[in-house]
Amino acid sequence: MADAQNKKWLPSIQGWSWIITIVWVAIANLWHPFGLYGLVCMFTPIIIALSGRGKMHCARICPRGSFIGLFTRKISIGLKKPAFMKSRAFHWALWGVMMGAFAGLLVWSVPKGVYIVGNTILVFMEAATVLAFLFGILFTPRAWCTVCPMGFTSGNLRGLVERASKEKPQ
Repeated sequence: MADAQNKKWLPSIQGWSWIITIVWVAIANLWHPFGLYGLVCMFTPIIIALSGRGKMHCARICPRGSFIGLFTRKISIGLKKPAFMKSRAFHWALWGVMMGAFAGLLVWSVPKGVYIVGNTILVFMEAATVLAFLFGILFTPRAWCTVCPMGFTSGNLRGLVERASKEKPQ
């Protein structure tokens, strides 16, 4: 298997991928089942990381990162992020809270049908986007990206993929 470092990166769509966020939110608010497409945004970084490309999704694709970066650029006040936000413990705690909440919401919503599941995913992702927007205003435009649970997951998967490829017999 080729070294993960040598995997070809996809061309960046960060210049326009913010449109995906706006279109998805607009359609999903009008027709809740469309909220299910939010799962694409959640699984794409995982698939890319498992392909050996690490956090390429964050740097090249992420519609939320593109949206936050664009719309907080001129209003960000640039406060220094607290030191605890850089700690691995904080990243794990945030990941646990968000993934636990998401899993709990899915367990609650799935028996209620596709409209409720789609709306649940929509509301969860809107809440995460509001949080990301606040981070962008308070700190730097893409401050959320440094603590994003999907980016954290992708980074951890990258480490697993790299270790697995080193252990695999040639």
